[in-house]
Amino acid sequence: MYKQHQEEIALILMDLHMPVMNGYEAATAIRELSSNVPIVAMTADVVLGVKEKCAASGMYHYISKPFDPNQFIQTVRRLILENEPDIVAEPRILDVDAGIRNMGGNPDIYRKVLIEYLHENRDTRDKLSLAMRQKRFADAAQVVHKTKSSSGSIGAKMLYDVSLKFQKALDERDEGQIAVLAEEFTRLLDRLLDEIAQDYTKEKPRD
Repeated sequence: MYKQHQEEIALILMDLHMPVMNGYEAATAIRELSSNVPIVAMTADVVLGVKEKCAASGMYHYISKPFDPNQFIQTVRRLILENEPDIVAEPRILDVDAGIRNMGGNPDIYRKVLIEYLHENRDTRDKLSLAMRQKRFADAAQVVHKTKSSSGSIGAKMLYDVSLKFQKALDERDEGQIAVLAEEFTRLLDRLLDEIAQDYTKEKPRD
């Protein structure tokens, strides 16, 4: 399949435990055709030696099951952009210079604040989604307000601006605007959390 369509394929998700030809054998065969296409191993086997075996077969990226759908999408997108540098990437959410200025010019304090922001907003999407489904708009507005304030201080102006509009729509019960802004808010928040995790922590929660 890859041999026939390799010009159209930007990334491969590889099941390691397939019948007839397993993922290791398939990846090795694909590597004979291309050294560049990302091959992402997908498996529930979180045991010593699996990553090494994947790498030996040409699979340098690894997603363990079960995985979070949002983290999965971010990982796929990041790998495609890294492998296709001509693709125009979206602008970064985090303005580091502005954030450091807001912390009195101290990069160490800024990093600590970013890590705290990451931890505090792990479940923001879930809290907001639940409040929205139950039409508890006042509670949803409180969630957005909290994120808005901290997003402004760390230099995430795009998210701050959307949060401002989103909170206003929630306060006014403008359900048409609420639906549109909720999607934009969660999209920007996901990207921001991914940027912080990638650049300021050793863990890679979206891989």
